[in-house]
Amino acid sequence: MAAASYPELMRATFVLTIAFAVGVSATLALIVLHRDALRRVLLRAVDPRPVGLLRILFGACLLLGALEVAPLNEFLFSDEGLVPSAAVPQVQGREALAGYGDGVRAPAGFDGGAAALQFVTSGRWSLLFFWDSPEFVRGYFLVFVLACLTMIAGWRTRTSTVIAWLLYAGMLRRGDAHYGGEQVYCSVLFLLMLARAGEAFSVDNWLRCRRLRARGLLSEPGGAGDGAGASPSTEHPQGLAAIYRRVPVWPQVLVAGQIGICYAANGWAKSGAVWAAGDALANTLLIDRYARVDFHGLVAMVGEWPLRLASWGVLWWERLFPLVLVGLWLTAAGRCGAAPLAGRVRVAARVCWAVLAGALVLAATAAEGLVAGPEDVAGGVRSGVFVGVAAVIVVGLVMGPRAERWRAWAVAWPLGAWLWLGFGVAFHAATLATLNVGMFALATMAAYVVCGWGEAAVAVVQRMARALARVGVAVPKHMSRETAIAAEDPSLAHLWRDDAAMPWWALAGAGVLVIGGAGIGVVRAQVAWWHAGWLIAAVILIIVGRRAVSGGTVALREPWAYGPAGRTAAGGAAAYHLVALLIWQLPAWPALTWRDEARGLVAPWMDVTFTRQAWAMFSPNVARVNLSLRTRIVDAAGVEHDLRTELQHPENLVRPYVWHDRWRKVDEVVMSTRKGLVPWYARYLCRRWALERGGELPREVVLERVRAPFVLDGDPLAGFWAAAKVQPITRVECASEPFAQLDEEVRARHGLPRVDKGSMRHSWPAKQGAPEPWTPMWWALALALCGGVAVWAREDRRRQVARATMRRVARG
Repeated sequence: MAAASYPELMRATFVLTIAFAVGVSATLALIVLHRDALRRVLLRAVDPRPVGLLRILFGACLLLGALEVAPLNEFLFSDEGLVPSAAVPQVQGREALAGYGDGVRAPAGFDGGAAALQFVTSGRWSLLFFWDSPEFVRGYFLVFVLACLTMIAGWRTRTSTVIAWLLYAGMLRRGDAHYGGEQVYCSVLFLLMLARAGEAFSVDNWLRCRRLRARGLLSEPGGAGDGAGASPSTEHPQGLAAIYRRVPVWPQVLVAGQIGICYAANGWAKSGAVWAAGDALANTLLIDRYARVDFHGLVAMVGEWPLRLASWGVLWWERLFPLVLVGLWLTAAGRCGAAPLAGRVRVAARVCWAVLAGALVLAATAAEGLVAGPEDVAGGVRSGVFVGVAAVIVVGLVMGPRAERWRAWAVAWPLGAWLWLGFGVAFHAATLATLNVGMFALATMAAYVVCGWGEAAVAVVQRMARALARVGVAVPKHMSRETAIAAEDPSLAHLWRDDAAMPWWALAGAGVLVIGGAGIGVVRAQVAWWHAGWLIAAVILIIVGRRAVSGGTVALREPWAYGPAGRTAAGGAAAYHLVALLIWQLPAWPALTWRDEARGLVAPWMDVTFTRQAWAMFSPNVARVNLSLRTRIVDAAGVEHDLRTELQHPENLVRPYVWHDRWRKVDEVVMSTRKGLVPWYARYLCRRWALERGGELPREVVLERVRAPFVLDGDPLAGFWAAAKVQPITRVECASEPFAQLDEEVRARHGLPRVDKGSMRHSWPAKQGAPEPWTPMWWALALALCGGVAVWAREDRRRQVARATMRRVARG
């Protein structure tokens, strides 16, 4: 698509801004109108086994992914690697270490309490900023591995998950030259930390059941409650506890939402001509960096059209993956027991849907503004999708109640989890069989157990346990049965079923405050308005919510996960995180002139949680050539050494490619995607050469890019070198290049002679802007808000205990 002219771009900016504002307002109104169904779906307590399985499967993938990176630990995270200690404050620490001495201009350490507070409130926490010797890095990694193992086993689950998240995020904050699928690990790990993932298939739950069994307080299969718990009775005055206690569902919903957003963003980023033509898969199979075996002959034999159909299938599966979330919502909403909208409320909802459809059509008229750059050819396709979604909404409105007849069919087929997740398993299995892209693909599939396959996964585990029991393996009694026991009985007295509800005007007012704060924050480029909007809205909801508490109950298919205070806090946290994710994924269209300011509002949260998404694999186009990194070093005597780092040497391109070598990812980012790493990589080579040769610096380091088009005929390696072209990347002189010399600490560690400090070269960036002065205040206000919710929650628990006692007395 040709680049839009300036008038066209301005028109597109105006149209998209109006459409976005109208669409957001309509969506807020729909949330308020459907608030009962939303809270019944998002704030209920559910079977803990799916999230327990997610913990095990995802934890294993996280551990394997970390082991992939282990050979690069010293390069990525230590002071002998890519970035020396003196450069950490300016490269990785940024504003978090603005008041921390770099060890050159000022002694290493915080220059006062204000600097330490700035680091704490920045959210960019890492021990490796301060201790980064190779020995410390090895110990750090060992602790991380132990945290992963205890998380998988489910021992002290919440603690081990928090430690794993802190250590993993800390590693990536110190070094991310290998960054790719790590964002999948980060996003799911943070949400697992919030979930009660240790209530099933865990050491924690086994120990809990053993303690209760010893006291006669556990509901056993075949006994009272059949493992699902029992209310107090004459035989069991204290009642019996269930084997599987119910857990909040909202962290699992956010995992599903995050995966859906990730897939869709990745699919729509694939907007180049190669994907549009359907040549992406053929090209991918010919990239030496990823192909497990030589696929040149296979690509030539299969031909164009089968591979094109497969490419288009993958492309549209990713783009439309959020449809599975629509299906899950319709299923859950249909089962939650919420009363259907009626009267004026129903009319208002229909009007909101019509307005939303109009906003989509309006956005579709700005096709010239729906492109991210000269390689993006999907502007018209995006317009068509907007019109298609609007048409579906209009058809639903026209059909009215008759559309309900189609709900079951839609949920079972076009929106069915079996269809989208089944395709995903086939796609990822084929990808792993043909391409070595790392363990993050398995980690993504692990999340499927909370994307609609939870019950099926539990049934599979039950069958496996029963099979093990038949061959004499000791398994828990309840897992050797024909069918799995039920989760905690939803009718038990201690579970929440109160009728406290937030009034519609409070939710609407809170939404208006948030939208208003965001709008002012974008216009003024000040994050303070965003924080203020959320905090004021939260205070209002807490005040109103505490007044809304009553002593009644409501009929629920599944009980609440929390009391009124917990539901308010969980709903707010889920809303904040989901809104932040969606804002962060705003497309990079030049017509969205306010995109950077909007992303700046949520950047602090993305930093703290380390859940920022940037998954855009093989986009906007799959490479049309093979690229390789050539490294040449000229030593102090002037002799040139070719390190033969090009992948297309026989000693480097060893096939089948089994274990993922992350050095290839580093080469890729140095060559193409992250130009800011190039000088640091060249400086590292200077220091590494000196470290391995008695401290003698080389004269210069030369990095070049070797590229050649794919060759289907003949020997691929011979064809590569016959067509190869060399392009310069950088050339540095090690004696004068900043941070290219070994510092005193490293030289002393390896017994190398000291050098004159005047021979060390450093460069410092221009002084960064002052950090956000209100940051500590936002943290203090947020903690105060949490304290207020905690006090409210304690009151809720007292009332719940009193109600349960009264019911027990009434039953005699």
